[in-house]
Amino acid sequence: MFRFLAVSLASGLALAAVAHAQDADDDGMDCVYNELVDSYELVAEALLYGDLGAEELAKSKQAVEAATARCDARYSYSADQAEVAAELGQMGSAIDYLSEELLFADVSEAAISAVLDAYEGFTDDEFEAIGNPDWRDDAAFHAKLKAKMTTAGIPDETWAIETAFTIVEIAALMEEATYMFMLEEDAQ
Repeated sequence: MFRFLAVSLASGLALAAVAHAQDADDDGMDCVYNELVDSYELVAEALLYGDLGAEELAKSKQAVEAATARCDARYSYSADQAEVAAELGQMGSAIDYLSEELLFADVSEAAISAVLDAYEGFTDDEFEAIGNPDWRDDAAFHAKLKAKMTTAGIPDETWAIETAFTIVEIAALMEEATYMFMLEEDAQ
């Protein structure tokens, strides 16, 4: 199994072939993500497709809660940090899951990396727009982002573009969550 997302303080998000190892100075921001390695598919499906059965949703919730508890024991999170670390773990799992879907369809790792980096060129307004549930309805923004995706190597097929858009959306949300984690860390 591949793990693609690596969260770091210096760069926000970066694509990696395997989950990075935690160092001694690690603040625990990516601990829950790393702890979910064995259940990331279920966690991702619960986040992405809330229509799972009650048993699967309960197992996903339990996996996230258990991972968060293990990380809290190591890092003594504040309540807000624990919540954000859990969100980062779920979102990172979802990006891994969606990235694998693209890989299984023969999309290159370089193209997937470009998807994760796509939002870096956004204006402040475009970045904020990603948080709006209707952002995909903005025709000009949609066309601009689709052009970035296809130029990067994402097939010009609806399912692939929508998968890439979801990765961009989650990556942007993760960047915001990373910022919130760091603010909480600074407040302690």
